[in-house]
Amino acid sequence: MTRQLQAFILALSIVVATCGIGRAQDYVIDQRTSDALTKYLHMSELPMVTAQFSTSPGGSKQLILTGFVTTQFGRNDAERIAIGYLNDPSVNMVDQILLDPHIEDMRGGQQGSGTAGSQSQNSPDQLWNKTMQGIYKNGGQTPSGSGPMLP
Repeated sequence: MTRQLQAFILALSIVVATCGIGRAQDYVIDQRTSDALTKYLHMSELPMVTAQFSTSPGGSKQLILTGFVTTQFGRNDAERIAIGYLNDPSVNMVDQILLDPHIEDMRGGQQGSGTAGSQSQNSPDQLWNKTMQGIYKNGGQTPSGSGPMLP
């Protein structure tokens, strides 16, 4: 995993933690199911999507999907895979997955293609900046008092 991808995943975790994901206070997170479903999504070629499964004392179930995909198809696929994994139509789905076409450019092995001009425009730093701008534009916030997210 590249250093920038690791930094991006760390930044994503911080953004998700600081955004105050909209769930009722009385829901209890089922960490085991959340982790298993997140791992399943990652194995299903959705490496930047996470799942948080929780239940209320009254028995209501909620699934929050967060992260990034490149297309609407990827977003729909994440929902379909998650619902299929849980096999429970009564689960309330909260989809907070953001679309960012630049994520595809972050995949390894694509930096060496194209001309010198296209390399500079699609450099990892440029892609990182475009992705982070998308996060902030869609409501993500940096942790208060923090500096730049890149090491």
